[in-house]
Amino acid sequence: MFRHLPCLAVLALLLLVASPAAAQWREEPQTVSQALQMQAPAEEGDGMLPDLRGDLQPWQRALYKTITFQAVANATDLLVFDALIGGHPVLLGGFVVANAATAAGLYYGFEYLWQQEGPTLAETNETTLVKKSLLFQSVNSGRIFLLGYGLGATAPAAALLAGTVFVTDIAVYYANEYVWDVMQPLGIASTQQPPITASSIPVSYR
Repeated sequence: MFRHLPCLAVLALLLLVASPAAAQWREEPQTVSQALQMQAPAEEGDGMLPDLRGDLQPWQRALYKTITFQAVANATDLLVFDALIGGHPVLLGGFVVANAATAAGLYYGFEYLWQQEGPTLAETNETTLVKKSLLFQSVNSGRIFLLGYGLGATAPAAALLAGTVFVTDIAVYYANEYVWDVMQPLGIASTQQPPITASSIPVSYR
């Protein structure tokens, strides 16, 4: 019996060495399949570029949005001012000039800062636009109050002007933002990376 111990020992050693290798070759196809299933979605998610901000420079995008917003908002602001406060044509003209300058400056600065610090185009939706509109109009209302009061309106009349403009401008503001950032967010399609396929995932065979 003891004569066979060296042979048995060698046979056992060969089995121990061969078992991991065989297990590795049996598990290798499953490992590759899992890699293709698990890595591909993650890579595709990375390829979506969640920090997209469009194909326009921030200052350009802010400028164009300012122009489209002010083209409508200034007209509605003038109608509200004339209806609630009124006055001589010179006063109305002064309101148009002062309102256009201060509103454009506020909108441009707010929009530029939002593009740098706020949600990206890929993250923008109706909810974020509502929050953005409310935040902007809360600041804009103070500007309108000071403008109306500075042009001779009483404090209650200026407050009424600010409250009314809050309602009218928030509708204009939201519509402008929706068109720019939800309906037609420039640059998302053109700046995406090509999708990653299973064949492009490197797999190493041990």
